[in-house]
Amino acid sequence: MNTLQGKSVVITGAGSGLGAAYARHAASLGAAIVVNDISVDAARSTVESIVASGGKAVAHTGDISSWSYAQELVDACIDAFGAITGVVNNAGILRIGKILDLTETDMRRMVEINLIGTAACASHAARRMLAAGTGGSIINVASGSQAGDVALGGYGATKGGVASLTYSWAMELRGTGVRVNALSPLAETAMAAQNKALMAEQAASREVHYAALPDADVNAPVVSFLLSDAAEKINGQVVRIAGKQLSLVTHPLIADPVLEGDWSYGAVAEAFAGALAGNQQPLGLGYQRKPN
Repeated sequence: MNTLQGKSVVITGAGSGLGAAYARHAASLGAAIVVNDISVDAARSTVESIVASGGKAVAHTGDISSWSYAQELVDACIDAFGAITGVVNNAGILRIGKILDLTETDMRRMVEINLIGTAACASHAARRMLAAGTGGSIINVASGSQAGDVALGGYGATKGGVASLTYSWAMELRGTGVRVNALSPLAETAMAAQNKALMAEQAASREVHYAALPDADVNAPVVSFLLSDAAEKINGQVVRIAGKQLSLVTHPLIADPVLEGDWSYGAVAEAFAGALAGNQQPLGLGYQRKPN
């Protein structure tokens, strides 16, 4: 099955974990892959595994938080394979810290890599795709932590930013043939291992619980599908894959009831004591329940 034959894709942070799984799977379906990672050895390892299986891949190492490096990375795909038809903005870091423990250094670095790095690669890729006129697929990696999680406020904020970028870019590029979606994955990775000590406390604060984390490879087919022409009508969506569960994540919405009036201090207080009293939104990742 060569459903990605003719596709040329940049995958960031693909030296290990989820990124490597995405790269191997897409290559197995015929895509030519530029494997980005900050580690030379890690990027080469993923490339070697792809080539050994008969696929096409080249390594390109560097820090995607650099706007100029992101341009070099996108151009490297065109130089190597003649075009860029997809980018998977997978590279990211996790720094754990509750509000009293989070450091400026950790917060700034998460923003630089998770948010600015995603923006840099997507912006340069979109320019090349639009110039070529052949369309393309931009996939950003979000997280369930965007809904809030204990000690993951900084990380979740960057992923919430990634989701917001996804929605905006999808609106801007609608009708151009370039589509933008996000993936909310779940896997046993080195990043997840950093968070294990907090999982019990986090589970107590949200509706969604995980007995165990799936292998990274479970997530890869969703990425390959979103890179394929079969997904050409899917745009602006956050797709959640959590083991055996596949779903869409709701966009932020205005919640009922919507009250009309002139909002003096007293009127606001009355609204929160009355109609809005029982309508505070739940914290943490949960499920949208449709009425029977």
